[in-house]
Amino acid sequence: MRRAEDGGAGAAGVAGSAAMTDSSPPPTAAGGVLVALGSILGAAAGFAVGEATAGFLIGLGLGAVAALLIWWRDRA
Repeated sequence: MRRAEDGGAGAAGVAGSAAMTDSSPPPTAAGGVLVALGSILGAAAGFAVGEATAGFLIGLGLGAVAALLIWWRDRA
């Protein structure tokens, strides 16, 4: 229980003020959408030429490579 004479400035108040002044780095880029889009677009392109599974796997691979490149560039 908080006491009335401390004005309600308990641990939550201190933690809240510290979060406001935290100078953390900006959020990292997410490449997962490239894996999903590569899979979907690859399957669609593969379906157009009669090889949906091959198109899906190629799109999945290209999306994964693109996501890894984004991760590699963003980790520094």
